[in-house]
Amino acid sequence: MEFSHNDIEAFIEIARSGSITRAAENIGITQPSVSKALRRLEDAVGLPLIERGMRGARLTTEGQLFLESAKRFESRHFELVRMASELHSRHSGLLRVGVTSPASDSILVQSMSELIRRRPGMRLQLRIGKSDELNSAVEDGLLDLAVVPSYPEQAWSCAQTALSSEDVHIVARNNHPLAKLPTATLQDLTPYGWVMPSAQSAGARFLHQVFEYHGVSSLKVVLETEYVSEAVMGTIAQTDLLAMVPSAMLRSWIGVIVPLTIPQIRIQRTQVLLSRPQATWSPLMSDMRDLLLMHRPSSRP
Repeated sequence: MEFSHNDIEAFIEIARSGSITRAAENIGITQPSVSKALRRLEDAVGLPLIERGMRGARLTTEGQLFLESAKRFESRHFELVRMASELHSRHSGLLRVGVTSPASDSILVQSMSELIRRRPGMRLQLRIGKSDELNSAVEDGLLDLAVVPSYPEQAWSCAQTALSSEDVHIVARNNHPLAKLPTATLQDLTPYGWVMPSAQSAGARFLHQVFEYHGVSSLKVVLETEYVSEAVMGTIAQTDLLAMVPSAMLRSWIGVIVPLTIPQIRIQRTQVLLSRPQATWSPLMSDMRDLLLMHRPSSRP
């Protein structure tokens, strides 16, 4: 039994978009062509894969099972095409990398810059997103690699390579009432609002667990943002808001924003490189991994 890559691509897009019409628009072909692709797959399998209704197209039970294999088929096809391209020219090819929020002096930015200098014919796709989303994208073959922060006891479905560790501090503006205390307790923090990522993020979950473990009331989130940006730091500097900030971001705000000493909280996270288990590593993927390991802090002079 043979399957067309185009038919598999159409099926995956129908499942993703929930509509044959939207799938056709996203792929850039006509709706009848998508319907024919689906019909060929269903004829080959001998079972309906999609239910059509007033609310769009939904996977049948058999379609759900087939989708997992279809994604693996799509991923292997992409790897085959990319490997052929790289074999044709070691200096060309495509590398798809995910990252949460790269600082300008991060090891990822340094590694990407060096890789581009080494391989001027390559093409790099950079995707910025949440850690969990990037993990799923790598697992599904939509990304080759991702560099994400990992908190204690955080579980990943992808393979991980540790790159570096850094402390994450609870911070406030330098003249904040809490900054005047030699040490602060969790109870001292409760009157103040927080800058926090969404409740589903690993960092937010970890901090909420710390508060729950010590029996302290939940955090009051005033500003929700997925990334600690310069704008966020500026907001912290002008308000009584508290936030979790990694050491690297805090360095450029010394004297304006200060870490609080809280004996009950010590947060250390690890930057990890995610890759798909049993993936075939292209030369570009291997080069990126080697550069990241070379630039990690422990290997610098």
